[in-house]
Amino acid sequence: MSAQTRHALTALASTTPGRRRFIEAAAEEYLSQVDRRRLPVGYHRAIPSDRANRTDAYRMRGGHQFARLLGIACHPTDEHLPGTARAVLAEIAAPIRQLTDAATASGQPTLVATLWLATAVSSV
Repeated sequence: MSAQTRHALTALASTTPGRRRFIEAAAEEYLSQVDRRRLPVGYHRAIPSDRANRTDAYRMRGGHQFARLLGIACHPTDEHLPGTARAVLAEIAAPIRQLTDAATASGQPTLVATLWLATAVSSV
């Protein structure tokens, strides 16, 4: 794990739920172009160079917002930023994955959901 990823995950741990949603949206938008699921803004073809594609995604698809929201100092061609974005998205999805795994393993999804809601309400 890179220092950048460790920093991002540490910063993520202390963010508010609202800010997490902005971080998640920026990471998903950025990765949509980096992973070539979406074309670059204003283009009809993918950018063949990975470096140029990362640069364009950083500037046009929210990579700069993602980095700024987590306090990551990087440049548009940073080769570690996509991995950091994937790690952040995995961290955000971890509680949901744990709930679905518990529901599947127990065979009682309604019970798991009820218990989770009860603990969430009691902790407020």
